[in-house]
Amino acid sequence: MHLSDRERRILAEIEMALRRSDRAFARRIDALNAAAARRKRVYRFGPGTSRKEIAGLLAAVAVLTLLMVFLVVFTGHASSPAPSGPSPAPSQPVTVQAPLHEAGGR
Repeated sequence: MHLSDRERRILAEIEMALRRSDRAFARRIDALNAAAARRKRVYRFGPGTSRKEIAGLLAAVAVLTLLMVFLVVFTGHASSPAPSGPSPAPSQPVTVQAPLHEAGGR
């Protein structure tokens, strides 16, 4: 909230008058302001993100990573067929013939 210079001056005068007239009230206000300053944290990751939320996110990432590794390791071998022994040799040799060209061709 932005205040004009005049409004700030008026509020300062009111505060000074209250502090002079009621010392107990001034001590309570000072204690509240000090407690609020102690509670104020500097947020490293942004406002509203706690350390527990960050730890939970990291734990979820770790669990999902382990699950993916598990699936790749244990289901990856099942999808490729294992050799069932030596492959049989062909019974007859395979020959490849080249196409014949006509003798008088272009």
